[in-house]
Amino acid sequence: MITGLEEAAASIRRARQDKGLTQGELGSRVGLPQSHISKIENGTVDIQISSLIELARALDLEVKLVPREALPAIEGSVKAANANRTTADVSRAISKLQRQVTLADRIQTDFPALQGIEDYRLALKNIQALPIESQSLKALDEALRPSRKLAKILETHDDVAKLKKQLSTATDALQKWRNTQVHRPRLQQPAQRPAYRLEDNE
Repeated sequence: MITGLEEAAASIRRARQDKGLTQGELGSRVGLPQSHISKIENGTVDIQISSLIELARALDLEVKLVPREALPAIEGSVKAANANRTTADVSRAISKLQRQVTLADRIQTDFPALQGIEDYRLALKNIQALPIESQSLKALDEALRPSRKLAKILETHDDVAKLKKQLSTATDALQKWRNTQVHRPRLQQPAQRPAYRLEDNE
């Protein structure tokens, strides 16, 4: 459900990312250049209604005009759905981290003298100690990509040199993600404004 220009831009960006589409790929589907999709998602250009409808169709969204008094109930439903999805995404991220911890245990068991395994285990432990926020999930998944290659190396052959090199790459990626999270400024949530305000003398 789309309820305004900012909400439309956020919904389009979120739906595109959920579908795993690049801005260029989405643009190709609706006949718009990537640069225009970027402007739409950033809210720097007004969306023509025809383009909005095409984008919505391409992303399995709906454009609806609803009575203003129905907006609180609709927005509440949308927020609840988004909260459920975010909770599921965070749970999946935690599961991915736990799988890497299990893999690290396996590596240490099979190669107890392997240099770098302790640093890798510590990097995982430090990340597990941090709160995982929804806006950092995509970056965390990217940071875990080198870690997922460790399992493939173990499955294919026991190349200790290659394993050591990949372990170092995986550790660096995790440490970089953690440092970014620790030093990232926390945005304060804007104060909620009431829908109406009583006069001072009432």
